[in-house]
Amino acid sequence: MKKQPQVTEQTRANLTQAFWELYLDRPIEKITVREITKRAGYNRATFYLYFRDVYDLFEQLEDEILSQVRALVDNRLLAGDTLDFSNHMGFIVGLAQRFDGYMPRLIAGDPSFGERLKQIIAPLLDRFIIRDADLTASEQTIVREFYLSGLLGAISAWMATPSGMPINRLIELIVGVVL
Repeated sequence: MKKQPQVTEQTRANLTQAFWELYLDRPIEKITVREITKRAGYNRATFYLYFRDVYDLFEQLEDEILSQVRALVDNRLLAGDTLDFSNHMGFIVGLAQRFDGYMPRLIAGDPSFGERLKQIIAPLLDRFIIRDADLTASEQTIVREFYLSGLLGAISAWMATPSGMPINRLIELIVGVVL
């Protein structure tokens, strides 16, 4: 499996894409390895070189998305003294385009995905918004959840909107409301 990394990655990507196309139409419980491999043009044995089962594929897909969001937050957005989205707009746009269509389905289809995403984003709120708000710990928890749930809802609505609002306008809207 390690002899040809490009082939390995392409095979993994093809299987993941086939899964994704099926997952957009129906819940994970109704998706079989046979359907994924047929759609991707591989046999079942190839699938099992990469994934234990359909749930493992799904978990790896979620982990990849969340690790890239975590990298954005930890390495870029938390690096400065202020929350400067415009300085990182290209990276944010690239990430949004890469996962366009995935996020609303993942947030709606897997409650744990939304919770894991909130845990990644929460340090931004704690550092740049809640920190100076002079709130008790329980008030901070409520305000944090308000912002995080609203943010996830806004992202889902934005990605599901066919009008194609530019991401910089979405960020302007959200930052305008938050600040």
